[in-house]
Amino acid sequence: MKKGRNIAILVALAAGLPLLFQATRVEPDKTSICNADKLTCLEEEYVEMPEIDTARIIQGAVAEAQDKFKEEFLSNLSGKKLWGIDISKYQQNVNWHVMVKRNKPDFVFVKATEGTTIVDKMYANHKRNLEKHDVLHGAYHFMSFSSSGKQQALSFIKHAKLGKGNMVPVLDVEYTNRRMPSKRKVIAEITSFCKTIENHYGVKPIIYTHPHLYNNYLRGKFDDYPLWICDYGNRPRVDWAIWQHTSKARLHGFQGRVDKNVMKSDVRTLESLVML
Repeated sequence: MKKGRNIAILVALAAGLPLLFQATRVEPDKTSICNADKLTCLEEEYVEMPEIDTARIIQGAVAEAQDKFKEEFLSNLSGKKLWGIDISKYQQNVNWHVMVKRNKPDFVFVKATEGTTIVDKMYANHKRNLEKHDVLHGAYHFMSFSSSGKQQALSFIKHAKLGKGNMVPVLDVEYTNRRMPSKRKVIAEITSFCKTIENHYGVKPIIYTHPHLYNNYLRGKFDDYPLWICDYGNRPRVDWAIWQHTSKARLHGFQGRVDKNVMKSDVRTLESLVML
């Protein structure tokens, strides 16, 4: 997002300007005024003027700009009917120029990683195009139960490269071809993943899943996390933030079908879904 990039620039200035001031500051010569013609010095020492806390001033300005951006962002999206798509290596031939011009999504999630060894081969390309076309976007990780949740989260952090202005990270929890482990292990590894993400980004990740898996494994354990529910048959009977309602959407700019989602747009939900 352009606004997100502006904030990043302000933060960089906040970090760098104090060093510039320190490097270019000129200390006054304590005796120069005493050597001037026809002047008598009463004391050797000059009276130091209080230093200006430049870093604090800049940090205050950056915080004010961030607050203004957050307020404008929430105001622009609040109450609107928001829809988006999620994509991966299976959507290789997206004509982003056409898609954005004809039916620009309000948000897009891109698969970044799976387990600890798989990085989606289209992630970098999709992310670059979404940034170029100023589309609100985020990344998701497909959960594997053959490695620890913490290690998977670290792999996601390394490759997703998310920051301010992006959607909150997503953990995709689905039934796999392998037999599901015990409920206790499922909960433990998901918790490990989520805590590692929280410690790094300072936000609770979104959890994506299907109704059956949610009811049998997750219900009551992750109620304070934003829920992205996949249900193609009925309106979800859970407190969802994002609803994936079809896998057969057709959009200008892509020859094929894609998953389509709707997102709640009340301020409270938006604040939990976007890193501002």
